Amino acid sequence: MAKFHGPRFLFLVLAGLVLCKQGHTETSSNSSTQSTPAVTPPVSLASTQGAADDKNGPENSSASTSDSARTSSTMNPISPPLTTSTATEIIKANTSVSPRTSSTMNTTPPPLTTSTAKETSPKCNYTLKEENDTVTVKIDKNDSADKYKIKFTDTSDGSSTEESFPISLKSFKPCQNYAVTLTPSCNPTTGFFKTRELVDSDVNHTLKITGEKVQVCFETKWNLSECIDLNTSNSCTDSVTFNGDPCKKSIPFTLPPVKPVINYTNEFPTELRWDNRPSNCLKDLTYNCNGLAVADFKDLKPIHNHICTGTYDYGNGTITSDPIPVKIDCDIVNEPSLSVSHNSIHASWQLDSKKCPSITTDFTWKVTCKNGSTSSLKEHCTKNPCKFSNLNFFTEYTCEFEASYENKPFNTTTNTTKTWPGRPFAKTQTKKDESHNAFKVSCSIDNWNGIPGKIFAELYINDHLEDNKTDCNGMSCDFHFTNLYYLTKYKIKVYAQNGNGNRTVILDVDHSTKYNDKAVIGFLAFLIVLTSVALLFVLYKIYLLKREKSSRNDQELDDLLPTNALLRVEPMSAEALLEAYKKKRADEGRLFMEEFQSVPRIFSNYSVREAKKPENQPKNRYVDILPYDYNRVTLSHGGTDYINASFIEGYKESNKYIAAQGPKEETVGDFWAMIWEQKTSIIVMVTRCEEGNKNKCAQYWPSMDRETEIFEDLVVKIKGEENCPDYIIRHLTMMNRKEKAAEREVTHIQFTSWPDHGVPSDPGLLLKLRRRVNSFKNFFSGPIVIHCSAGVGRTGTYIGIDAMIESLEAEGRVDIYGYVVKLRRQRCLMVQVEAQYVLIHMALIEYSQFGETEMSLADFHSEVNTLRQKEGNETSLMDLEFQKLPKFRNYRASNTARTEENNKKNRSSIVPYDFNRVPIKVDDEASHDSEAEDEDEYSSDEEDEVPTKYINASYVDGYWCPSSFIVAQGPMPDTVADFLHMLYQKKVKTVFMLSDCIENDQEMCAQYWDDEKKTFGEMVVEVKETENFPTYIRRCLEIQHTKRKDSQTLQQYHFLKWVGHEIPPKPLDLVDMMKSARQSGVNSSKNNNLPIVVHCNDGSSRSGIFCALWKLLDSADTEKLVDIFQVAKDLRKARLGMINTLEQYEFLYAALEAAYPVQNGEVKKPSEAPADSVQIINESTALIPTNPSTDAEHQESTKEKPSEESTKEKPSEESTKEGTDSTSPEEGVTESSSEPEKALSENTTNGPTATVEV
Repeated sequence: MAKFHGPRFLFLVLAGLVLCKQGHTETSSNSSTQSTPAVTPPVSLASTQGAADDKNGPENSSASTSDSARTSSTMNPISPPLTTSTATEIIKANTSVSPRTSSTMNTTPPPLTTSTAKETSPKCNYTLKEENDTVTVKIDKNDSADKYKIKFTDTSDGSSTEESFPISLKSFKPCQNYAVTLTPSCNPTTGFFKTRELVDSDVNHTLKITGEKVQVCFETKWNLSECIDLNTSNSCTDSVTFNGDPCKKSIPFTLPPVKPVINYTNEFPTELRWDNRPSNCLKDLTYNCNGLAVADFKDLKPIHNHICTGTYDYGNGTITSDPIPVKIDCDIVNEPSLSVSHNSIHASWQLDSKKCPSITTDFTWKVTCKNGSTSSLKEHCTKNPCKFSNLNFFTEYTCEFEASYENKPFNTTTNTTKTWPGRPFAKTQTKKDESHNAFKVSCSIDNWNGIPGKIFAELYINDHLEDNKTDCNGMSCDFHFTNLYYLTKYKIKVYAQNGNGNRTVILDVDHSTKYNDKAVIGFLAFLIVLTSVALLFVLYKIYLLKREKSSRNDQELDDLLPTNALLRVEPMSAEALLEAYKKKRADEGRLFMEEFQSVPRIFSNYSVREAKKPENQPKNRYVDILPYDYNRVTLSHGGTDYINASFIEGYKESNKYIAAQGPKEETVGDFWAMIWEQKTSIIVMVTRCEEGNKNKCAQYWPSMDRETEIFEDLVVKIKGEENCPDYIIRHLTMMNRKEKAAEREVTHIQFTSWPDHGVPSDPGLLLKLRRRVNSFKNFFSGPIVIHCSAGVGRTGTYIGIDAMIESLEAEGRVDIYGYVVKLRRQRCLMVQVEAQYVLIHMALIEYSQFGETEMSLADFHSEVNTLRQKEGNETSLMDLEFQKLPKFRNYRASNTARTEENNKKNRSSIVPYDFNRVPIKVDDEASHDSEAEDEDEYSSDEEDEVPTKYINASYVDGYWCPSSFIVAQGPMPDTVADFLHMLYQKKVKTVFMLSDCIENDQEMCAQYWDDEKKTFGEMVVEVKETENFPTYIRRCLEIQHTKRKDSQTLQQYHFLKWVGHEIPPKPLDLVDMMKSARQSGVNSSKNNNLPIVVHCNDGSSRSGIFCALWKLLDSADTEKLVDIFQVAKDLRKARLGMINTLEQYEFLYAALEAAYPVQNGEVKKPSEAPADSVQIINESTALIPTNPSTDAEHQESTKEKPSEESTKEKPSEESTKEGTDSTSPEEGVTESSSEPEKALSENTTNGPTATVEV
């Protein structure tokens, strides 16, 4: 084996050399694998000199490769370029060898033996040299070896590496000794190989920024790299030492700083500074503001907003600070000053700024001086001072100094001053002769230009003061100089002097009196003739006056004929009105009837010739209601001057009213001509255009659709229309196209609550109408025009109420009878029927007992504070007002509620009156199919033919229409079915529950719903939806009758904050629930004419407060007016126990205060609907019946006489009709009457109900 080992190895080397030359060899990928130090030096194999056997070449090559793999399993053979002194030979390692070698240990080949003798190791020398960042190996050899292995062992830690040639410095560390082993064995020039030290050029660095973390990473040519985290301790250091460097040499590399933090100085010019700059950082930051590099900090202008950053440039990257806002706020100190004169202002200013002293001269100024809406403006005033000229004397001005820098305002200062007083300014002055020796001087002052003073007039003769006068009347003067010398030259000097002593000469002229005409003899003859003629004229006038007086006496005698003898009725004081009313109403109103029938219907001695002319008869609506000639209204236009209208005297005021018939289609133009000529500004219409299918009056005003109507030369326009429950206010304008007069405003008020038959049951409605009319009165306007259909019945009633209230206010007494007689003398049939005569008495009683209790929203808070005030133990005005509320005990009968059968259905003593109780019809099939309009009139069991069931519930009138509410006690366990039946039959859509089912261990209301569908008698109820709110619960209930297929859905609002209290602790909680319900559709048009059900324990204590507040909110939103007293009074008439305590009464005031709070001295507008859009529809559209008779256009007054019919039978007919359903006012005050319904006889003819109480 030893013998042939050498040839085999030589063959293997030669085979590798051939492969290398053919370019099919590759360097092993594991050339850099490190190996552990060798225990023994590697064994070098001898190289045999000789030619290889061609026949054994491939086999020997394979065998050699195999042997090599077996003998060198831990070392990669490397084939470096071998250099000798004589020749250079490159030997590449065979690729099949490298994978089989290992880098972890040195392998010693087995000893080579031969059969003859032992082979000796070849001799060679090698040298290591570092050049071009590599380590090269030079071998001087004498042997035939073709493959060498080199191994470097670090003497410091024992690590080793085996490399290919040339060897990169990445395999070494600097400044380190390596032991070198070459296989086959070769003698080194030196025993160790030492690398050089690390130098600057070996190192490269990069900047790495990750979020807030900043690092500098260093790479070297050696097996040495490191990343350094920047912090305050190593920022800007000028050297770096690598942890793995054995020499610990510091490389002169300067590290960058940590992330800069910048700030600025608040002054101009400013300075951006690097707050966290290390002391050893010599390089500064580069600053950038608003995207532009900042070369000069003066570019950062004051007052402006800048966004700035600081950037540190380092190598291939930058480190940028967080952006900061920069705004230089100059501490500008402005000391403006104003100096004034009589009519000018000098404005000056003195600027100072410690922070920005260099730019104060760059500011621009705008100075504005204003006096109210008038302003004097001087813009961009850079000159100091600014002057404002031609100003008003003695006027306060507010001057505003506004400084701007580069068109950006930054400082505003306001000063107020007042100009000096000046001379008064006289507008006009005149001198007028009054006689030959008298004259008058008139003047007017336009402006005193100071404190108001006096006007002086002086009269001189030859510079000698003859007379002087003073006028302190304010802005005008009239000086009369009389009894002067004839034919004398006077000098008149008039001047005005204000309270500040400034004087203005108004007039300075000469005046000469004329001759004494009385001394002229020729003129005396003329005077004698003139006196004679005047005497004859006076005698003739005396004759005419005597004849007229005689005729008038005869006429008065005719008026007082025995057939129509007037009664002697004494005037009544305010205190005696109620007792007089009771006395006259006794015995079925006998005295009322006697008084009324004693007044002549027509005073026949007054002529009506003009009205009966053939050309004028078509202009009369009724043939027998004609104006008297002596006081008729005459027209000045057209071919005729006739119109059916009469002047009527008021209380001690002539021609205060015009009573007119309702215009016909052919007289509308005449009507407007009368309005224009008489300068009327108010028209009161006390009828509807159509009543009972009869035309009562033509519509003479333009509709909102047409807007304009033209009547010959008159143009009438409508500007707006306000619809209220009892009246409609229309705002009209008139213009005459032929005249140059200005456009006039006319207010048209139409009263719509006069029933077709009878008179209004509540006289307070006419008092309310009077308040509306008087609110539009104009001192300079002409007579108030009042008309109904004929212009006598309702017209006379309104005029009588208005005039008698004025008499009551002026004298404390009234003569109603005497004034009605006076009205009949001015127009026939004024106050046409007895019920109207009684209504005047009732309205005066209402006014005298209760006075004016209505308040506007604008004054509500201040008036309420006055009502609450009291001194010491005195009773407040609010308490006194509450005490005046009538109690209405035994007001109406409650016979049905108090029967033995029905009494057990009542929770308490509070039961409904018969006249307005809610009946439940037993025949549900018929009742449910009937329309809701059939329920408008109150009914009772005695009046209904259909049998009904009793329930403790009452109809209550709302703000917009009657029977808007049903107030009920909380249902009892035995009456739940009846309660649900009522909701179903009346088609109720909304229920308000104001008490819990159980309060203080006492049942207040039986629960008429359940979580599941539940049956009560013939009624089935199911809760479809429940929604909880902080103060109430809203439930959607579905009600169905077992005998019917259709169902009905309603919303129940259960108020939670009343438990345990007489009134809710927070009024706004109740108001908010009401508003929420209204916004969610309670007032929608689909719920038209459907009542709202309100129930509590007794149906009064809490329900009364709710209904009152609901009506008051409607009134406040519609008219901006509220009358808590009248609302409480009406509710007391509707049901017992309503608004029964002072606390409840005060709560209504508090609730309105909360609903309409004061903000900046004005009542704040109520909050709008929630975010989800809800259409808010007024109760007017929700509850007004749909039939035409209740439409706003048709809500007119009482039934008048039909056209072209005689009125001889009308008084008795209308007296009967208008007297029905009337009740006595003492029903409100009588508490001990055992038969309260006796006064309610249907046959009485003495007027409507009066709600009065002592």
